[in-house]
Amino acid sequence: MEALKKVGNFLLNLLGFRVNSRYVKKYLNDANIRSSIYMASIVIILEVWMIIRQTIKYIAPGWANAPSGFNLIFSYISLYLLFIMASISMLIFAINYLKKKQTNKDFITNLVVGGLSFFWILLLILENHVGTLRFNNSNNVIASTTTILVYVSLAIFGAAICGYTLYRHKFNKNSTVLSIVVISCFALICLLFGIKVGYSDFAHPTSPTDPKYNVDKIKMITCFLTMIIFVACLLIWKPYISIIMLTSIFIFFLELLKSYEGREFLDGDQVNYFTFLISLTMVTVSIYQQRVAEAKKDEKLIHTAQYDGLIDVFNTRHLSELIEDNSKENINYKDNKIFLFINIFNFKIINNQRGFDAGDNFLKDFAKAAQKAFPNDLISRQADDHFIIYTNVDGVDKKIDELNNYLKSVVGNLFISLKVGGYRPRPDEKTNRSIDKARYACNKIHNKFEVTYFEYDEKMDKEFEKYQYIINSLDEAIEKGYVQAFYQPVVWGNDKTLCGAEALARWIDPIYGFLSPADFIPVLEEARLIHKLDAAIIEYVCKNMRIAIDANRPVVPISINFSRIDFELMDVKKEVDERIKKYNIDKQYIHIEITESALSEKMDLLTKQVNALKNDGYAIWLDDFGSGYSSLNVLKDFDFDVVKIDMEFLKNFDTNSKTKDILECIITLADRLHMMTLTEGVETKSQADFLKEIGCGRLQGYLFGKPMKLEDFEDKINKKELVISNHVLQPNTDNKK
Repeated sequence: MEALKKVGNFLLNLLGFRVNSRYVKKYLNDANIRSSIYMASIVIILEVWMIIRQTIKYIAPGWANAPSGFNLIFSYISLYLLFIMASISMLIFAINYLKKKQTNKDFITNLVVGGLSFFWILLLILENHVGTLRFNNSNNVIASTTTILVYVSLAIFGAAICGYTLYRHKFNKNSTVLSIVVISCFALICLLFGIKVGYSDFAHPTSPTDPKYNVDKIKMITCFLTMIIFVACLLIWKPYISIIMLTSIFIFFLELLKSYEGREFLDGDQVNYFTFLISLTMVTVSIYQQRVAEAKKDEKLIHTAQYDGLIDVFNTRHLSELIEDNSKENINYKDNKIFLFINIFNFKIINNQRGFDAGDNFLKDFAKAAQKAFPNDLISRQADDHFIIYTNVDGVDKKIDELNNYLKSVVGNLFISLKVGGYRPRPDEKTNRSIDKARYACNKIHNKFEVTYFEYDEKMDKEFEKYQYIINSLDEAIEKGYVQAFYQPVVWGNDKTLCGAEALARWIDPIYGFLSPADFIPVLEEARLIHKLDAAIIEYVCKNMRIAIDANRPVVPISINFSRIDFELMDVKKEVDERIKKYNIDKQYIHIEITESALSEKMDLLTKQVNALKNDGYAIWLDDFGSGYSSLNVLKDFDFDVVKIDMEFLKNFDTNSKTKDILECIITLADRLHMMTLTEGVETKSQADFLKEIGCGRLQGYLFGKPMKLEDFEDKINKKELVISNHVLQPNTDNKK
């Protein structure tokens, strides 16, 4: 049974009974249009040659004795002229059809050739006048009827061209149906021409005793076979249509030949005739299957290029292309439109709790819900759980509510919410910039749990311009030294002597002045450019440490922050190693700080790189301990040299009795794990005294100094406002680069 099913499916596919996709249908139709260009060109050349031949052989010698030149023209070359007219029209139509945009010149040209083809039917009057149309016997009835059908087909052909041209001019798109009518009429003209000429050759009164008799018998179907090859091989339809069409045409023509009075179609010729039919049919089936295979391959490639890899919606690049193309065609296309940037806030919890397969299925279902809520609108997935929708302003609130209600119905007790930013584009604004503004509006409500939708307004323009400026100016800022490291002192908890400093990125801009880290670090993290900033800080620290060493100035170890994105976008160890080697700095003077939140995701990647740094002799510090949800797991899985306790623990230090107990427990735990401790955010003497009492090794905060320029930091050391601890070894100044 299974074997029969496979055979059945094979035959259905082979004969073309399977329904093709819209793309495959268009591909096949366009292939036929392209083939018709070659077909029409060949026909024009052949018919010009035939007209010249007929003129030299028949018209020129008989012109002087003919009662009318029209008689000779219609007797010998009228069908050739008609066929040239059809071929020229087909050639022009096909070329214009394949153009992306039709000009006024193309419009007029198509109407002219279509109109001429349509009015060519009027020449039937002259055909009848000169006596080429005769109905006095069955043979002449067949020949004359064929001639009339050729003219009628040409008229329908011309009307179809004109109809297609007007349709495209009005709607600015191709009509597949009308193009099929045009190409089918052209095929019919070719077939009728082949039948007419082939039948006329067969009817040529040659005596069986004539030596040329056998030649004429071969010649009698040459034109017909040529035309049928043209139609069958260059204009490909579904195999079952081709089989029915070719078989019917061959049988019809054979019966015509058999019915001719006074001539005989031999059995041997019939065998060859049907052998030719079978061979030609198999060729058409083969060409069809090859074209379908190519179409499906192209369709898959195009789908990959235009659609998201996981979900069956557009990718952002193709969405932008569609909008830009439509905007070029219609200057009012962006009127009453809005971009929506959708973020499924805290989506990662699904991956963490239910697995990545469940997360992928969730996104697929969400995309279907978005398509249902926003029918006929352009939807794309930008990345991860971010979607973009291009829709009408009218009713957008209701559609967002529908999508939000869907999300609430499927997340259960998981803390997941919908965040949507909207932006109404300006007519001349690039799509990517409009999307950026919608995303910016969405980010403004990132932590406002009660707000689902926020629309970009004019008040946000200055903020957004600053946002874009930071992204676009980072490379220049690094190159010109606008980005610097400020140093915040780190002291020993027992005697408050200087034991190091933390390098913190600062941006002093010629336009915006002093940019706070809160201005640029979140922007660079979102844009995935933070690794460039942190690489610049490594360079800054190592370069200036080398300058200080060469000048015999005292130096202290410097800790440098790295985020999870740094480890994703660059090889942190390689970057640090290169600077250490470049400036000949001892590894003990560079400490690597990694935020706790960075270690909560992509553990395999981070574990490998952190262990490599640790094994190579770098001190690894855990930054912001206690700010995340995986603190104890992090202590279990990694071997840190220093644990930096988040400054949030010192808030309400004097009013919340739990603070001291928690700090003491953390420090005791770190000691048990053989890790040293550092507490951030120390601002008062009472905090410092308590931390000393419970054994915190290092302290950092405004009590000992704010982040400051390198010059100010060194000046405080020179003035003994910051006293370097005796436990900080100074480098050998003889070991210069």
